[in-house]
Amino acid sequence: MLPETTSVLIIGTGPTGLTAAIALVKQGIQDIIIVDAQLQGQNSSRAVVVHAATLEALESIGCVEAVIAQGVKGRGMMFNRNSATFISAEFQGLLTPYTRYDFVLLVPQTVVEDVLHAELVHQGVQVLRPQRVVGMAGSKDHKGLNVTFESGEAIRADYVIGADGKNSVVRELAGISYIDPDDTPIDDSISQLVLADVVFSPRHTSLSDDCLMAHVSPSGVFLTLPLPSYHPDLLSDDMVHRIMFNIPASLGPPPSSPSTEYLQNLLNTQGPAHMSSDPAVNQQPIHITKTVWSSRYRTSSAIAGTFFKPLYNEEGFLSGRVAIIGDAAHTHSPLGGQGMNLGIRDAVFLALALKNSLLENTDDELETWALTRRTRALTTVQMTKQIAASASHILSPNRFVAFVSFWIFRFLTRFAFLRRMAAWRLSGLGNR
Repeated sequence: MLPETTSVLIIGTGPTGLTAAIALVKQGIQDIIIVDAQLQGQNSSRAVVVHAATLEALESIGCVEAVIAQGVKGRGMMFNRNSATFISAEFQGLLTPYTRYDFVLLVPQTVVEDVLHAELVHQGVQVLRPQRVVGMAGSKDHKGLNVTFESGEAIRADYVIGADGKNSVVRELAGISYIDPDDTPIDDSISQLVLADVVFSPRHTSLSDDCLMAHVSPSGVFLTLPLPSYHPDLLSDDMVHRIMFNIPASLGPPPSSPSTEYLQNLLNTQGPAHMSSDPAVNQQPIHITKTVWSSRYRTSSAIAGTFFKPLYNEEGFLSGRVAIIGDAAHTHSPLGGQGMNLGIRDAVFLALALKNSLLENTDDELETWALTRRTRALTTVQMTKQIAASASHILSPNRFVAFVSFWIFRFLTRFAFLRRMAAWRLSGLGNR
């Protein structure tokens, strides 16, 4: 059975919701309940990148060392066309003056969730599952928000935190808008993505064990980055790589869970020749031998009208407050690996703001938090759109546009200060 009342109710147990719960406990707020609509383990792996600013946030709640121990320290990223590098961002060295986390951590979202869940249990908080929210309204005595569940149970909470993803029920019930901030469409060439965690055989020397690599050709983009051997069905010497392909809209939607055969075909057509499984193209064929996880992704951008909203009952009296974080508050292209990062930082800063608001008995801190986090989200949406636009120029069917874009990027990345700027922006250190 669910408790009848709580000070803070958190909806959603992805990295964002779990971080919020831990951070609140660390701030001395013990009266919290966290629920999720799914059973544990049903969330699939999506995000795989944790940037420096987010590692600092995880450090503040005592979880960074456990996450780092299970990840791969990436030194940067590199984009190639044929054999020429035209975009590079190196984190090691470039970020040393600003943070002790001068790397990008490559680790599956599920691993991050496992670490956070273990810490939350250690703090004495249990996740209640499966509990699906179906309603939320101000109480008649204006003493909290009545949140009702599919089971017929209800919880009265002073604060409700929506960490329930881009299709957030909490956001919808609170009447908060969710639209593209500038309504700029994503180019059809990169509007659809296929992602998968795979094992290659034989293990190819071109597969970096510490760097994100991308191959760009007229056929499309093929991206690969190393991951730890995180799945129980994998062998200890299996090297897992996250791969990503763009699927032009003209080809129709990809399957929801692409098969190994489908992925291999994409690799042969969009990947570099030296990674083809076709012996007529590659004298030393390379094959995808295991597919641990696969999915498709439709790129889109949206941001909530506000991240914090007081709610009133039918008589017009203040009943409670709603805050939304993570994908419930903002979504954008996965290019740049920013989604999980921004959500975790939303949660850490929310905990401090909520604590101060409780101490001062005012919403000022929460209002400031909401404005600041929305500004951070807008900056991130803008950056990911710029990355997407750059990719679409490189992939342009107009050979002149593609040629000029390639040489512009190749020229610009010769300058150390521009590489440092790229690393700084991606790291989140300037957009905590």
